[in-house]
Amino acid sequence: MISGLCKSFQKISIQRGFEYSNSLKYTTTVPQKKTAVQLFADKTIEVPVLNFSDKLNPIENIQLSKDVFSVPLRVDLLHRMVRYQRAKSQQGTHQALNMGRMERTNKKPTRQKGSGNARKGTNHSVHFRGGARTFAPTMRSHAHDLPKKVRKLCLKVALSTKLAQNKLVIVDGFNLESFKTKELLSKLPKDWGRTLLVDSEISDFLNKSSLNVQKIDTLPQLGLNVYSILQNDTLVLTKSSVEALQTRLTESDN
Repeated sequence: MISGLCKSFQKISIQRGFEYSNSLKYTTTVPQKKTAVQLFADKTIEVPVLNFSDKLNPIENIQLSKDVFSVPLRVDLLHRMVRYQRAKSQQGTHQALNMGRMERTNKKPTRQKGSGNARKGTNHSVHFRGGARTFAPTMRSHAHDLPKKVRKLCLKVALSTKLAQNKLVIVDGFNLESFKTKELLSKLPKDWGRTLLVDSEISDFLNKSSLNVQKIDTLPQLGLNVYSILQNDTLVLTKSSVEALQTRLTESDN
């Protein structure tokens, strides 16, 4: 299951750095200091913001931080994060009866000798039909720990890979005027496939219009997670959710 989710990421490689040609000549000139605007441009990526109400036409550009949306691909981290989320969501309500939990009499069923039957001290032993189980499963939590910094890095890797695949779309907002599913579907292109819509807060119009559509999922930006990103083909973020994500993912953990 996890390998299937990460299959689309296997062929993606985010390259960093530059390739120098053989004809490059080294000079002794002192490099000029970059201005504040140039330093800001080196740390950001310019991505268009689409108008959700007007056939997804670009209306402006937004600056995305490279610390969040230009992180190298790490399939191993995505695998760890998916295992962490799936294990934490597992109920763990499995339980069976062992000898200690069996509520039956402990009286010896027959006498030790003379009856012709085999020797037995109880009727609910582990080798009898309907008896107890050896090493029976008990109710427990399957969750395991994963450092907070690793979880934050996994989300950055998933967002960066979606952007590298051209599967990340930023819109101005989900401006819907009714609860009709037809209105929502008319604004989403069919080639997007299974789509995840993320906003700062999910409105009632967006929530109810997408409930009966199997290929559309909605999440608030605080609930955005790696497993949901991997499950969907296209990730659609609003401008406000992008700003909130960048603030949350770039702040210090200390």
